[in-house]
Amino acid sequence: MHHVGTEPRLTVVSRLGVEKTEAQWLKPILSAWPGHATPEGRIVSYDTLCKELSPHDPCEPGQRALPSQVVVALASSKDEERDLYRLLDALRRSITPAVLVMRDELAREADTAQAAEMGVAVLGWETPIADIARALATLLERQPLIDSMSRDVRLAQLSQRSIAGELDKLHRELHEAAQMQKQFVQRAVPFIDGLNIGVIFRPATYVSGDLFDVDRLDEHHVSVFLADAVGHGVPAAMLTLFISRALPKIDGKGGHGRIVPPAEALARLNREFCARPGPGDRFATAVYAVIDTRTMTATIAGAGHPAALVVESGRFDPQKIESEGPLLGVFPDAEFEQVEVELGPTGSLVLYTDGFEVAYPDASAGPSRLKIPTEFYVDRLVRLAMRSHERADLAGALLDFEHELDNQLGSLHRPDDVTALVISADAAVGAVTRAA
Repeated sequence: MHHVGTEPRLTVVSRLGVEKTEAQWLKPILSAWPGHATPEGRIVSYDTLCKELSPHDPCEPGQRALPSQVVVALASSKDEERDLYRLLDALRRSITPAVLVMRDELAREADTAQAAEMGVAVLGWETPIADIARALATLLERQPLIDSMSRDVRLAQLSQRSIAGELDKLHRELHEAAQMQKQFVQRAVPFIDGLNIGVIFRPATYVSGDLFDVDRLDEHHVSVFLADAVGHGVPAAMLTLFISRALPKIDGKGGHGRIVPPAEALARLNREFCARPGPGDRFATAVYAVIDTRTMTATIAGAGHPAALVVESGRFDPQKIESEGPLLGVFPDAEFEQVEVELGPTGSLVLYTDGFEVAYPDASAGPSRLKIPTEFYVDRLVRLAMRSHERADLAGALLDFEHELDNQLGSLHRPDDVTALVISADAAVGAVTRAA
């Protein structure tokens, strides 16, 4: 490869003998060399030049650079054919310019097209020395530019390899983070007799900043918690690990435990959140509900979270349950309000994170507006809730919902995690209770 400061040279490869080659070829070519700058000339064997041109990487530390040179290979006999093709391959790999001068009888038998494909010019044995010199001078003149371009390509390849290695490392770390998050954060809702609970959980990347938790507190109470860490990726996912452990559900142990009301639970979680060490720019939204399964009454408190929906069977206008409260992690002394709503045997509670407003884009608005928020998701969530009272029907509704979500425009590059929980009384249990 050419570097500034290296002297260009003409290399002649021949089996004709050094004295004959020098007298008949090297000196005449140098004498006929066009221009004022005549290169250094030398005569070498096939083996010597092939070793010089052996694979090396001038971009690696400690590797020497080859001088800028042009080669004229003299093919005078059939015996040289094997060495000749070995040389042509070395020339091609090292991007070294060359002219092959062949006797006419060899040219008729040899595959000169292959030599041309390797970037080597093929001339006849009787070609005038001046023409050979001009061809070699032209090739040598352009070589510094080709060497520079080749070096740039190699540096780009090395950079690309380094970037690919870093990306592979990042993918492995993200995969490990996802596995860790799965071990500590709930990924499927438990079976709770008397309730039908369905979940849609779609992380935007390997790990999720969304967190849901469904837990039986005692014989008649079930807690439902949904949180959304502000941001994406690993920082948001690590925040969910903290939230999942810091939410107080029951004070005390055994049969004397006190169920912590939702507003109080969020207030205590918020104080823990604000007191945690580390960056102070990490926040989360959350909604927490405690459901009394005897009366199907839900007590709900929110922390800057999208309003919960109460869907009554047969009605497509859901009731939005707004609960006052700031984001978690902002004000350590923040207070939260809680609201009590009656679901009854035919009502459903829907909790969801933001992200749905861009998961269902308005395709009619044009490509430039695909990320504009819409409220199409409300209708989808309501229809999901309508089918939540029958356990088998809910399972089918969840599959339909996920299929529709996957078919939305931009679903392969979803900008945010999306999670939704739907909770309702099991119609089959209600029927048995009424019959009794």
